[in-house]
Amino acid sequence: MRGYFFRKIMQNQKNISPNQNYVNAFEKQQQELLKRAIKSRCNAQAPYSKYLVGAAVLSERGGIYSGCNVERCSYTQTTHAEQNAVDTMIAQEGSVKIIAMAIAAGPADAELAFPETVNVSQEIKAGVCGHCLQIIWENCFDDPNIPIVVLSAHGSLASVTIGDLLPMPFGPSDLGINYQNNI
Repeated sequence: MRGYFFRKIMQNQKNISPNQNYVNAFEKQQQELLKRAIKSRCNAQAPYSKYLVGAAVLSERGGIYSGCNVERCSYTQTTHAEQNAVDTMIAQEGSVKIIAMAIAAGPADAELAFPETVNVSQEIKAGVCGHCLQIIWENCFDDPNIPIVVLSAHGSLASVTIGDLLPMPFGPSDLGINYQNNI
């Protein structure tokens, strides 16, 4: 489950080891997504959980949209970072496919920065909740290969796909709905 980016890098650079700096092999767009997720995390409003999350999403039209978690005292009205980013993308472009996503998450007292060196891990130390997985899946338009990069406060950078994280999805197409046609 090392995901799309790691597989792509391994295909392009056969001699790279999991402990080498593979962040440099990211394409510019993936680097930009991760940087924007880290920046958005700084704007999170999380006085209750003290767990800050930032997310950035790349649309098929090339737009990059970011979001952070915004907690409310009622808890049920809390906005998740991933949801915030996807909803902002839809508000700006309409129903559009997600091409890639990056998430930066960790406790408020943890400083997250774009990693200089990375230990590739199959273990995600900061996961994506089921609520957000469903939201992400619905704008992947049935494509399980959409890459998601997750940076945690532990310094780990996991690279997976939506299909890795949500192997048995239920989405709009199961109801005969096609968001691409706004039907």
